[in-house]
Amino acid sequence: MLTVTNIRVRSLSIDYLDVYWDIQPIYDDILDYEFVVEKSQAQYGPFQDLTGAFRNKFHVRDNTVRGQRGFYNYSYYRVRVTHLPTGDTRTFPETGEGVRLEASPDLAAMEMARIENLKLKEFKGRQIWMFPRKRFGQHCTCYDRVTRRQTRSQCQSCYDTGWVGGYDSPLQVWAQIISTDEMTVRGDHGEHTQENSVCKLANFPEAFEGWIIVEGENVRWRVGSTLRKFRKGRALTRQEIPIHRVNQSDIEFALPLNVGNIEDIEVRPPRNLTNPQTLQGADSITSAIEFYTGV
Repeated sequence: MLTVTNIRVRSLSIDYLDVYWDIQPIYDDILDYEFVVEKSQAQYGPFQDLTGAFRNKFHVRDNTVRGQRGFYNYSYYRVRVTHLPTGDTRTFPETGEGVRLEASPDLAAMEMARIENLKLKEFKGRQIWMFPRKRFGQHCTCYDRVTRRQTRSQCQSCYDTGWVGGYDSPLQVWAQIISTDEMTVRGDHGEHTQENSVCKLANFPEAFEGWIIVEGENVRWRVGSTLRKFRKGRALTRQEIPIHRVNQSDIEFALPLNVGNIEDIEVRPPRNLTNPQTLQGADSITSAIEFYTGV
């Protein structure tokens, strides 16, 4: 089966994006394989076919981006390959994510990101779930196309985003949420507590305003508008994003999170739960090693 490598997006124009890819050397007839380029506005989809099926070509130009003038209207691409004699199909990158126009990290940037990830996984971080906010798709019935506003709030179809579904599938991430002071706000309708904090991430996923963060204790946060992203050579290495705690009366608490058997969920780094100086911790240490190495 043919393997696609080195998918990259390049352009020096605002009217199109060029998608290139390579393939590993094969002995099969190259004409036995068909390619289809898929596109999405979100890193993990959903993806739609940008092109029809074609053969023996390793470059596609996307002209559909013409007229998109926002800085963060990212387009993500994947390549689907079908072996015609057998019907076998594979999608690249095989991780399921798309590739967009961005700077490739050099060795120093990759090491900076790796160290930040290691600190979060081994010491200061916890597992959280991040819901990317939808930016495209089907408009919800609560959205008025003339005024471009919602006609009602607390909508359980779009979770007040204006797009059906509201959010893409959650991503499980290691992150650190900084504890902050709590502020009690009193008004005509009673009082409630406000919390504004900071969430520290490594280079993945790249967060954006409006995303929802869920902690293991069902504490929910909304990502704010002033995000700090640290880069080396234009490649993302770590992030510090402002977050605002979601009140339990808000519609975001109706957003379902299905993570299997919640009784066995442990969001802390396993290594922090063991004492390497005691024999009783041997089994736990072995389990932690298996968790990180996959062995």
